[in-house]
Amino acid sequence: MPSHNVVLLLVAMLLASANALLATEKTECSSLRQLRIPGSNQGRHLRSTMISEPNGDERSNPVSALMSKISAKIPMGMKLTFWQMLGISDDYVKAKVGLTGLEGAELKAHKNYRRFEKYVETAIKNDFWTKAEGGYPTYSMWKLVGLDHIKTLGQLAAIQSSEQFKLYKRYAIEFDEHILRRFQSTYSRPTWFLAKDAPPVEIYARAQIWGERNREVEHVLEFLGLERASKEVLRQNPYFQHYLKNLPKA
Repeated sequence: MPSHNVVLLLVAMLLASANALLATEKTECSSLRQLRIPGSNQGRHLRSTMISEPNGDERSNPVSALMSKISAKIPMGMKLTFWQMLGISDDYVKAKVGLTGLEGAELKAHKNYRRFEKYVETAIKNDFWTKAEGGYPTYSMWKLVGLDHIKTLGQLAAIQSSEQFKLYKRYAIEFDEHILRRFQSTYSRPTWFLAKDAPPVEIYARAQIWGERNREVEHVLEFLGLERASKEVLRQNPYFQHYLKNLPKA
């Protein structure tokens, strides 16, 4: 049997066994957890994990022991791809690539750090795309990353460089891109853009991002429900004015 077929066979066996072993470990999570941003001092859990890491002593499980031997023959890059497909938590992957317990310069100097960083980045990207596709509100993300204590524009200005706001902003951009793609559809045009319970400060954050991204005025007016508003109403609307304030300077 050609060597590449052997690898494919091993891959198939690994996937089949992994699914069986993880069936009892599956957890349905609605929050962004189990993902620590590589190198972050905060260590905040920021991703949804559909499958938790396997536990127990592999030596006590013949199937697990066999899979460990098979796994040793599969390239690390291929393993990471499979783990990504299965939604394996970053803590489990971090341990498997030898990064557990490492911090700072030692962590970043490890040969597998960049691979793990890419694993985390892909996980976030996939999570955000899935959430935007499913209509997950930006205000839910706002709360999920821990910004629900922000109440004023002054506080909003103070958190611009925080990891929490950067993640929120990244999701808000993904959400808006999804909405704009649907604008091109003749049968599934979105009918809501802001959560009904979104506080003013979160709407200000959205307006800021619309301005920074140079979103078209007609789209912003629709986002805010101001398509038919008079010039005076627009002049008085704080969110629209905040959008204008954040447009790129000519």
